[in-house]
Amino acid sequence: MLRGTVQGPIKRNITLRKAMVPQTYKRHTQPINLKFIDTASKVGKGRFQTSLEKKKYFGYSAKQQQAENN
Repeated sequence: MLRGTVQGPIKRNITLRKAMVPQTYKRHTQPINLKFIDTASKVGKGRFQTSLEKKKYFGYSAKQQQAENN
């Protein structure tokens, strides 16, 4: 999604916005075949894409195990 250097603090979020001046280079106007956007945070909360992925990593909580046994 980003190519080259990006201004801002190291390992911090950046905000993307539409360009003020439209791009005219052929390389910049070609359509993009986007397959996946990773929305998980690498810095804290939200590090898993889905709750199933989180359960697979951590396993079931004690409360969930107790509910399954009853």
